[in-house]
Amino acid sequence: MQRFAVGLLILTAAVFVGCSSTQVLIPHAVELIPETTTVPETELLDLSIVVFDPGVPEGEIDKETLEELIDGGTFVHIRRTEARFMAVHLRDTLQKSGHWGAVWVTPQDSLSADINVSAEIVESDGSRLRLQVLANDSTGKVWLNHEYSMETAAAAYNRQRYPDLDPYQDVFNSIANDLAAVKRGLSSAQAENIRTVSQVRFAGEFSPEAFGDYVHRNGRNGTYELQRLPAPGDPQFERTLLVRDREHLFIETLNEHYVDFYQDSRESYDGWREFAREESLAIRELQNSARWRTGLGAATILASVVYGATNDGSFNERVLRDALMYVGVDMIRTGRMRRQEKQLHTASLEELSASFDDEVKPMVVDIEGTQHRFTGTADVQYQEWRELLRELYLSETGFVPEVEIYTESFPEVADELESALLKQNTRIVRLEGDTQSE
Repeated sequence: MQRFAVGLLILTAAVFVGCSSTQVLIPHAVELIPETTTVPETELLDLSIVVFDPGVPEGEIDKETLEELIDGGTFVHIRRTEARFMAVHLRDTLQKSGHWGAVWVTPQDSLSADINVSAEIVESDGSRLRLQVLANDSTGKVWLNHEYSMETAAAAYNRQRYPDLDPYQDVFNSIANDLAAVKRGLSSAQAENIRTVSQVRFAGEFSPEAFGDYVHRNGRNGTYELQRLPAPGDPQFERTLLVRDREHLFIETLNEHYVDFYQDSRESYDGWREFAREESLAIRELQNSARWRTGLGAATILASVVYGATNDGSFNERVLRDALMYVGVDMIRTGRMRRQEKQLHTASLEELSASFDDEVKPMVVDIEGTQHRFTGTADVQYQEWRELLRELYLSETGFVPEVEIYTESFPEVADELESALLKQNTRIVRLEGDTQSE
């Protein structure tokens, strides 16, 4: 019977320990593939990177839901920070690749861009990253609908060795490379068609009575097809293009906010991720250890019960039975303590996350001396801006006044932005005989 009890312990230990393996992770194994040829301006496509879905509910979260998220390793403040941070970093990666025209971060899908890229953060704990990415162009064609995932190596957090690479860089490079691969498969005519559909759909949104039927939406597959084009030099269509250029300027200014947030939070976020990676690995180890100890403890108690029921009650056998029972109870107790230790780890991460809340600077639009001030979140400001655009378009002036856009705290951003746009060879729009940078 003693052999039975010992054998049961050995068998249980084997079951709960299982087969373990050590995976060697190589940091930054995915190289960004750059553009090697000069792309004609008519084929350059503009991209909108929509602020990522953080994968947590919006607004206030009830206590029960919040506890469930924390227990699963998801911290609301961190996720909302990551949603902005990752969108900006993907934008920077795409810009660096050289395949695209303008690349912006926007609060929502925008017809100002030819391609909209959105993503949901499924998992992000410093050790693992999983993103569900969707990208489609103005014709409704889906470019990407794929989950990207990776595990980080400890060396990926070595900022001295990799000063310009994000620990999650492999995922961003993979997304950029896949988008570039789809783009390379386009003909010149297809690229130009995407740009044209973007412009006409934007015109249809602002002037549906004039251009609403120029593009047809296929209800079966959700694609958009041009039915006809505006006449060359159509003044109403030219006016919608001017409105679209004004929106580009607003988005460029809004991006200054996202970039500031990205730069201000990078050092802290990198530190948090490195710490979170160690914590998440420790938590997984504790979970495995707790399960092993609880299971082995239960098996030990079972062995003591079985042994006690089948022995003849001698002193030595009672001692062995009681020892088995004591060891089993102790293993269950220490397993519970390790689970409590895991809760302490997760609580420390939640405390760190509180410092990541940010405030959006008010945006000011100056139209011939009349200032329009937008406040609230970036999404709210963008909605207010589009409402103002529509009002201006419908006004008697036809939206011809010069527009200056800047954040309230830094009006000089407008001048800096104008200089930067000129360096980037962005569009030049003619107003009343004068050349104005957009």
